[in-house]
Amino acid sequence: MDVSPEEFRDVQTLVRTLCGLVLTDDKTYLVRTRLESVVKSHSCQTFGEYLGRLQQTHARLMRDELVEALTTGETSFHRDIHPFETFRKQILPELGTLIRFRVEKKEAIPRVRIWSAGCSTGQEPYSLAMCVLDFIAASPALNLRPEHFSILATDVSSRSLHMAREGLYYERELERGLTSEMRSRYFQSRGEKWSANQDLRKMIEFRRLNFIDPVTGMSPFDVIFCRNVMIYFDVATRQKLCDQFLQLLSPHGLLILGAAESLYGLTTDLYPVQLGTTTVYRKG
Repeated sequence: MDVSPEEFRDVQTLVRTLCGLVLTDDKTYLVRTRLESVVKSHSCQTFGEYLGRLQQTHARLMRDELVEALTTGETSFHRDIHPFETFRKQILPELGTLIRFRVEKKEAIPRVRIWSAGCSTGQEPYSLAMCVLDFIAASPALNLRPEHFSILATDVSSRSLHMAREGLYYERELERGLTSEMRSRYFQSRGEKWSANQDLRKMIEFRRLNFIDPVTGMSPFDVIFCRNVMIYFDVATRQKLCDQFLQLLSPHGLLILGAAESLYGLTTDLYPVQLGTTTVYRKG
């Protein structure tokens, strides 16, 4: 199905308005391949007819479907391993000390909060939960419990969030980042798939969130993982997102980006800190 230059520009504008995603001019092929089946499912004969229906005021579900088709969902357990090694070896001990401090202060809910922003189909928050449970088991002197840790996982895609909540993965998906020992400890076989166990599920809240919408009702976070997300936004959207993260981080909280991402060119009070092989950003 052909997509004219004018129709492609209309998609660029619409997607940027809906979710902040920037489609560069070389993405015509991606738009055509990802949307062809969507266009046909709505019995549209041309791409132009489909775009016309998207513009109608009652077409909210169609616009959500467009965003889902074009947002990138590539992920794996412990993706790019080094941030998770840094989380295990350097950040979690810091968080454990912070929890003990909050317990001694007799806070009503002495815990740390972690946000997996752009969680896709759930592999990142489940990986973080595994790291936390391993740390608790290896640190009995700290007297930590799973309820001392809260993980919020958000994504713009309802379809991805549904898969994340289900916590069901094929064996080939588990093999991308998990050892057989991790699989046996944290997953149970369910026919052709493996199911995340309740110890992991209880730690994570999944919620739909569009980054371009105002974020309300979210408590300060001690760590925010937002990896391989900001590269898809323009500078103005990255600045807005950075300002939002700064506001939502607790004092001295950490922001962790993808390996190809940085805050270069943005105005912020988040400062780069090298932890092991990972560059993180700490709130001043």
